[in-house]
Amino acid sequence: MVMLFNQPGSPLMSGSGKRVLIGALPAGAVPTGLFAGPYPSAISGLSGWWDAGLLGSLLDGSGNPVGGSNSVVGSLQDKSGAGMALTPYHVSADTAPVATLAVPRVNGFLGAVGAPDASIVHYGPSLDPDWGLSHPGLEFGAGQAWTRYLVWTRPNWRQGTYYVDQSPIPLIHTLSGAGVTILQADSSQGSNLTLFPTAASPTVLTANLARRHTHAVILRNTPGVGVDVWLDGVQVASAVANPLPASAKAQLLWLHDATIQGSAQCWFHEAACWERALSSTDMQTLIAAQGRWVLGARRGVNLLVMGQSNAAWFINAGAPLALAQGVAWYLGAASYAYTAEISGTYLSPARYSVISGHPISNSSPPLFPPGTGSGTFLTNPGDGSDPSTWSGGPDFAALSAYLTGGSALVSSVDEADITFLLWPWSEQDSTMPYANKALYKATVLRLLALTRALLGRTAVQLPLLAWNAIPYETAGGVQMVREAIEDLASVAANNITIFAAQTADSNPLNSTYDATTGMFTGGDPEHRDEVDLLRYGRVGAHAAGRLAIASGWSDSIPASTLPAAGLPAKGGPQISHVYRASNTELILTVTHDSGDDLIVPLQALNGAGFAVMDGGSVASPGTIITAVAAARVDATHIAVTLAQAISNPSAAVLFFYPYGSTQIGRGDAVTDNSALRAAPANWNIANDLGSGWAINMPLQATTYPINLSDVPA
Repeated sequence: MVMLFNQPGSPLMSGSGKRVLIGALPAGAVPTGLFAGPYPSAISGLSGWWDAGLLGSLLDGSGNPVGGSNSVVGSLQDKSGAGMALTPYHVSADTAPVATLAVPRVNGFLGAVGAPDASIVHYGPSLDPDWGLSHPGLEFGAGQAWTRYLVWTRPNWRQGTYYVDQSPIPLIHTLSGAGVTILQADSSQGSNLTLFPTAASPTVLTANLARRHTHAVILRNTPGVGVDVWLDGVQVASAVANPLPASAKAQLLWLHDATIQGSAQCWFHEAACWERALSSTDMQTLIAAQGRWVLGARRGVNLLVMGQSNAAWFINAGAPLALAQGVAWYLGAASYAYTAEISGTYLSPARYSVISGHPISNSSPPLFPPGTGSGTFLTNPGDGSDPSTWSGGPDFAALSAYLTGGSALVSSVDEADITFLLWPWSEQDSTMPYANKALYKATVLRLLALTRALLGRTAVQLPLLAWNAIPYETAGGVQMVREAIEDLASVAANNITIFAAQTADSNPLNSTYDATTGMFTGGDPEHRDEVDLLRYGRVGAHAAGRLAIASGWSDSIPASTLPAAGLPAKGGPQISHVYRASNTELILTVTHDSGDDLIVPLQALNGAGFAVMDGGSVASPGTIITAVAAARVDATHIAVTLAQAISNPSAAVLFFYPYGSTQIGRGDAVTDNSALRAAPANWNIANDLGSGWAINMPLQATTYPINLSDVPA
C-alpha cells in the first residue's frame, strides 16, 4: 500500500484515510518504517540527498529552517551529511529573480520547491522560466561509477517564455565542458523523455510522457557498460553509451540548462546521489523509496466560463482561476486553468464565450424581442415552440467557433481538459417576469445540452457551476432566477451545482466602501465589485471541489482522505426555520455547514437583508417589511426585529434573506465562524493557498421564501 505523508504539524494519514500516527510529526522528521518503502538514506554510500516533501530541510536565506508553507527558500539542506546544499539558480542577472518558495500539497500532502510567478493568465501554476537548482559539483563522466535519483512534477508545458515555449525542457544538466543536458522532456504537445538528447543517437526512454506528470527517474552509470535507467520503478534503458568524457565533474543544474529562460518550469521534490553503481538489491530499495510519491500522469482542472458582463468582471477579478485552484487543492491536481474569451477581440468569425448584455435567449425584454434572432445564445423563434427545439443563436455560433473548427482558439488538448462549465450569469434573464420561470428553466437546460454536445460530453461528464442570482434591477425576476436554478440543481440528472449560495453580500462595482461600517455609496449597481467576485470564486471552490471528488476525479489526494466534517459542503450555514416570536420579532434557526457559531457583523446588526412579505406571494407580492435589527441568540439562532408589525397569519407571511434585488453589502451578511476554527488535519486551505482563503462563510440566501411558524424550533 502506498502511504501519503503530510506537512509537519498534522497527523500522518494513510491512503485509506486512516491515521497512522496519533500525533504530529515535528518539522523535518523522517517517519521510519511507516510507509511501504525506505528513504534513500537506507542505501549505503549516499553522497547527497535533498527532500522538499517536508519543510525541515528547507532553509531560509540565513540558513535557518523555513517558518512554514509558502516561505522563501534560500537553500535545500543536504540530508546525507555531505554538506552539499542545493541553491536556487537563475541566468538573468539584470532583474530580481522570482522567489523560490516551499510550496505545499503539490504531490498528495507532500510539498515541493519552485518559483511560482504571479503573472498567470489562464494556466496555473505559472512557474518562472528562469529557475532551477544548482549543485556545486557532481560527476556524470563515462569512466566513473555513479547513481542519480530525481523526483519532479511538471504542471504544464512551457508557457510565458519569449521564444522557447515549444522547446524541450531540461531535467538534469551538467556544466561540464560546453554544457550537456543529461535528461530532457518534450514540451508543447510532445511526449518523449530522452536520455543524452544531444548525443549522436539519443535514447527515448518513453514516448508516452503526459502533459502533466510526476515521475521518479534513476540513472546508473557503470564504467565500461553504460547507463541504465529506471522510470517510476520500471527499467526503461540498459547499457546506453555515455557520450561524456571519462570524468565530467562540474556544476550540476536540476531543472535548468543555463540558457536564457532555460527552466523546465517544474516543481522539485527529491533528489539523491551515490558515487557508485547501485546493486540490484540497492536499486529495489531505492524503487521502494519512491512509494511516498504519487507517480504518473496528473490531472488538470479547467473551467469554461460563459456569461455576460458580470462574467467578464468575474474573469478580471481572477475568480475563475481561484475557483479552479481550489478544486485542484481538493483533488490534489497538478494544475488549474480557465477557458474564456470576451467578445470583440476575435472577428471573422466572431469567437467568444462571454458577451456583455446578452442573456441566455432572446426571451428577455427589452433588448431582444422574440423572433428577431439577433444576439443571445439561443434564438426564441417567437412561435410558442418548446425551448428544447430552439437553435443556437449568434452568440452560440461564436462559442462554437471559439472552441471548434478551423478558426478555433482553444486547442483540442485544452478543450479535453475542461472539467466544468461555469456560469456566473443571471443579469438580463432576471428582468423576465416571475411568470416566465418555466420558460427560463427550459432555456437553461437547452443551452446546457447544446454546450455539452458541442464539447462531446454528457451531463455526467461535464457539470455546470451556477451562482445564486446577483442583485439586479427587478425583484420578481431575481427571485425567479434563484428559484429556477435551485429547481434545476435539485434534479441529479442535470448535474448542476450552485457554487455561490449568497451573492447579495456584495458591493456595486467601483463603489466607495467603508470597511469599518460596512457602508457603500455610489458605483455601478448592475455589476458586482471585483473584491466580492474573487471571494465568490474562493467560496465556490468548496462546492465545486466536493462535486469533483464525488465525480471520481481525485488525483494525487484520494477521495477517502476527505474529512467527514470541518470543511464547507453547501457554501455556508442555512436558515432552516423561522419562528414568529411576536409580530415584530422573529427567531431564525440556522443549520451549520463548516462552522459551529454565528457572527452578526456591521450592518447585519441593523438587519441588513432580512425581510418578510406580509401576505401575497412572489408572483403577486404583498407588503415587504424590512428588518431594523438582528442579534445572535446562541450558536444556532438569530433574533430579527422588523420595522413594523406583521398583520397576516404566519402561514401567509414569507421570510426572505434577501428579497429580490436587495443588496446586503460586503461584510454585512451574517456568517459562520469557519475561518476561526481549526482545520481538519491536512486540509487547511488558508495555510496552503494563502490567507485570502480564510473565509467565514455567509448565511445562504433563501432561494425560496420560508413560511413563518408559530412553533419554535
